[in-house]
Formats: sequence, C-alpha cells, structure tokens
Amino acid sequence: MNIERFIKARKAMGLSQAELCDGICTQATLSKFENSGKAPAIRILTQLCARLNLTLDDVFPVNPPAQSEANQLLDRAEYKLITSEYDSANDDLNQVNFDNLSVHGQMQYYFVKGYLSALLEKPIADTLYYFNLILNDLDDTHSTIYTQLAYTGSGIAYGHNHENQKSEFFFQKVFDGLHTLPLTDNKAIWRALNMVFYTAEYFAHVEDYKTSDSLLEYGYEICANNHVTYYAARICFRRAQNAIAEGRDSNAITQMINDAKAFARMNNNLKLLERIEKTVFN
Repeated sequence: MNIERFIKARKAMGLSQAELCDGICTQATLSKFENSGKAPAIRILTQLCARLNLTLDDVFPVNPPAQSEANQLLDRAEYKLITSEYDSANDDLNQVNFDNLSVHGQMQYYFVKGYLSALLEKPIADTLYYFNLILNDLDDTHSTIYTQLAYTGSGIAYGHNHENQKSEFFFQKVFDGLHTLPLTDNKAIWRALNMVFYTAEYFAHVEDYKTSDSLLEYGYEICANNHVTYYAARICFRRAQNAIAEGRDSNAITQMINDAKAFARMNNNLKLLERIEKTVFN
C-alpha cells in the first residue's frame, strides 16, 4: 500500500486526521491506517480517497514499481534453486553488479551463491564463507530471514560433507524457528518452503522418516493454504522416496509420484521430471 501517497495528499489539502475522517469513520480507524497500515473497510477507504481526490489505484497500485536488473537477476537465480538449474543460476549471478547492491541485495546474493556451492558439493570452506558473510557481517544481529537461510545452507553443506552432527546442529536451529517464518508474499513463501524442504530432506537422509514426513506435510500445507506450487513437486517426490524407503503401500506411492510429476510439469521443472522417471523405471 502506498500510504505515504495518502498522507501527503491529506497534508497537501491542509486536512487533519479528524477533518478528513469526519462523517466517514472514526479518527482511530484513520490513525491505524496511516500509522500501521491496517486498511479500513473498502467503503471507508473509497470515501477517504475520494475526499483526497485519489483513486484506489493510487493507494493500491495495479502495477508495482519495476525491479532493477540486478534484483531481477537475483530473483531469477533464487527461483532456479527450486528447479535445480544450478549452472544457469550461476550464470545469472555472474551478471550481477555486486557493488551496486543494497545490503539486502548482498545478502540475497551470498545466500544464493552459498546454496549453489553447497548443492553442487563444492569445498565446504568455500560454501561456509558465503554464509558466514551473512551471519557475521551483513546480518550480525540475526534479524532477517537470511540468517535462517544461512543456517539451512550450512546444514546442507555439512550434510553433503558427511558431518551429520554439525548438519543437525544447524537444521535444529532452522526447525526451532520454522513457526516464526513470515509468509507475507510469494518470495517469503518460497524461502519458507526452501527451509522446510531441506530440513525434511536432512531428516530423511538420517532415516528419521517420521520427522521428515511431518515437515513435508507442513510444507505441503503452506503450498495449499497460500495457493502456490513452489516446492510442491519436490515435496511430493520426497514423500514418495520416504514411503519407498519405509516399504509403504505401492498405490499410495504411485499417487505421490503422479502428484510430483504433475507439479513438476506445472513449474517446468524438467530436471526433477528426469529424476522421477529414473526412480519409476529403476
């Protein structure tokens, strides 16, 4: 919401909050809107905007501001973590002008770079270097989601390095914070799913399928409740792999695999489709 535009229009007309809301709503309602973004009922907001010669589009822009090229590249590279297009994601990062990034942009860059290093099983010292830049420098107060993402990436790196005790240390930190993850927009949702999925995958790796399945169910609920399919294919496939390892009913496994294939096609996740086909025919 462009609340600043709303407030500027009110002040430009020389109206106090009490004057603007007179006959429309209480001053408390207007104050909550201006100070904390709590939008009033649509009829009230429409009347307030009309009094300020604003349209709803002025307050809720239909077309958000265009992203910078660097932010587009970062988001594209981050999305490719979902579809396992790691080489292509690296190509996107190589086009980013790092010196022009904001602090948040730098953290996003290092988070994606660290994940790519971990998932491609590069030397663990190189991988942890990227995450340590977030944890010890850019987010040393651990107040952003990038800290949780760095914990997840560190867990992935140690797991691939067969250091399960260290891996579990970081995944436990992720697990402890899962209930506080913000689900405010699509980017926040796919990052939350990222953490849920890789934590579930770790517990499957150590054959704690009960914990893994519980996390996968939680991740699937996030997808369903927020009407997104990010990670849905990988969640369904991981559930099928767990079920195979546990010797569960073949019909249930087939349904999970079919769901995974459907979601993979929806997200054009060709690499996962290849993995699923190999599993089915092997």
